[in-house]
Amino acid sequence: MLALGCSDGMVRVCDVNNGRIVHQIAARASISCLDWVAEDKSSTQSRNSAPFDNILNIDVTASLPKLSPLPTVSAPDSIFTSKLVLDSMINSSFMSDESSMIDILVNGDGDSRIAFNIFGHFSIEYIQFPSSLEKLTPISHASSADLSFHAFIVESQDHSLFILPLRVHFIRRFGNDLAHISSTSTKVQALLIYISDVIGAIGTEWKGMESALLRPMKSLEDILIAEKDSDIVLRLLETLILGVPNDTFKGWISNHLSDRVIRAWRKTTSTAYENIRKLLLESLIPACERAVVLTTRVRGLARWRERGAHLGLNPDSYTHIIDALTLIMGKAHRLIWDLNKEYDHFKPFIQWIKFLLDDVTNHDSTSEDSDTPIETAKVATYITDYLHNQTMANYFSADGAAKENSTNLNDLVDILRKLCEKAFRESSDAMKNHLAFGIPLKLVENITAKKLHMSTRVIHRESESYMYTAISSEPNPKVVSLLRLDISGNFAELTSCMVRSAGFTIPTESIESLEFVDDEKLMLLLHSIDPASSKNKARVVSLEFEKLFAERAVIIDTRELNSAVCSVQFSADMSEPVWNQCRTFTDDFMPIALAVNGCKGRRVGSVIADDNHRFLVFDLDDDEAADEEELGDDTMNE
Repeated sequence: MLALGCSDGMVRVCDVNNGRIVHQIAARASISCLDWVAEDKSSTQSRNSAPFDNILNIDVTASLPKLSPLPTVSAPDSIFTSKLVLDSMINSSFMSDESSMIDILVNGDGDSRIAFNIFGHFSIEYIQFPSSLEKLTPISHASSADLSFHAFIVESQDHSLFILPLRVHFIRRFGNDLAHISSTSTKVQALLIYISDVIGAIGTEWKGMESALLRPMKSLEDILIAEKDSDIVLRLLETLILGVPNDTFKGWISNHLSDRVIRAWRKTTSTAYENIRKLLLESLIPACERAVVLTTRVRGLARWRERGAHLGLNPDSYTHIIDALTLIMGKAHRLIWDLNKEYDHFKPFIQWIKFLLDDVTNHDSTSEDSDTPIETAKVATYITDYLHNQTMANYFSADGAAKENSTNLNDLVDILRKLCEKAFRESSDAMKNHLAFGIPLKLVENITAKKLHMSTRVIHRESESYMYTAISSEPNPKVVSLLRLDISGNFAELTSCMVRSAGFTIPTESIESLEFVDDEKLMLLLHSIDPASSKNKARVVSLEFEKLFAERAVIIDTRELNSAVCSVQFSADMSEPVWNQCRTFTDDFMPIALAVNGCKGRRVGSVIADDNHRFLVFDLDDDEAADEEELGDDTMNE
């Protein structure tokens, strides 16, 4: 999944395999900050566990049949035509080690608000910055490995940068229940998308079936209207009872029907009937059953007074969801029954139409049902009951009733969606009460975020925790300032912590990008200030940043600080450090942006060229300097 923060205030989560939008999250202003952070595996083991947790760890959904991908013909825009997406979002067990690790999609907007989306779907929306603060726009985010501490770099209206700490208590306080609730919410919301897509696919099949019927019937109706007779049902019944078509019907049959037309009519309608029944039996009903199982599980937790109340769970809300799902399943079963009944009448009707064609054209029929007696009673029933009132219309057309009393499947799914939003919002609102902002610490004064290169990382070592920030900005694009804030004590009070400041200058190059790779290394993208006199136009270099603090740090007590942290002397020594790694670039490939992933098992870096078409992916653990020959071993894409 890829999350995109957009200027229209929407966060769009896309499937990277096909680019389709999986989920949308609405903010109230342009997105200014976006980050997707995951809990460290070791943190899940330290999370609070309560008695009987093993009972909750039983994943009943693993025993349910897996849902089938939707057909691309009738659901071309659905993400669930891909088995890979379906398995990852719905069919996978959420009790596995990997899926029990909480991840949070964090976004901030220009109206001093942030939002947490656990597993990308369970939303804790519109978390407002403290009212005592001036308007602040979040531009960067970092979190601790256990996600209990979050730090936002925010910009004020006078272009000063602050570090705003946030303590998230609900992750540890709710223990494993948080994973259960948020994963259930994510699965149920994915199932809602799947159910909506199934309903859409059924509607597409119905439109095809309806079109196959309307084409020949419309031509007959036009002929009758031209003769000032618009009662098509009466004329069809008259022809059925008399057994001999009149001249009007003979003209219609001769000019508008043929073996090919009737075969296509029969095939289109029969295929649509079968596809609709298959979607109902193999997709819609199993998806509702799976949603009932998941919802029942949370309702059981809600009824557990010792644990459900503080989670904000209301058992009645989940009962309403189960009732809505039960109603949809009942309608689906009834629709299958009605479709079977309609199809049982359609077959003799199309057989009779074929008989009329053969009779009018004096053609000897070679079809399979030519020797089968026509059930005229069923033909009459189809003409009177189904020709102008197809079964599907009763389940998909607006019936004029209020939504809560509607038989329209689209209305019922809309009601279900609102019930789910209400139930999960109650829980997310309870979690808002377990958030605590600290006092912001001024980092830099008079700076424009567009001219800023910055990276932030929270590191936990044994019993101590630190927040590292690396900054480079105009008017000193050759200078890097490194800060280490000791947040081991009170996470929320940065204004009473000790800060170590270090820095360095790169005399002949400007800094275009910088990123913390992991807990040890900082990587920078450098451009030569005088390209004409330098063979190497750009470099990607890295260093062990902790050594800088050991060798040249200045210690700052924020309690005695009356100005921005970066206004104090950066370092006792500002000379260029010794680089651990160095990759050089010439005119053939001029990188303008850098991205790194230092996670264990992934550990790759990437740079994009100035033509915005080519990018280079390289191994972060390659210790040798990269000359032209080595660059050929990296992965280049366009």
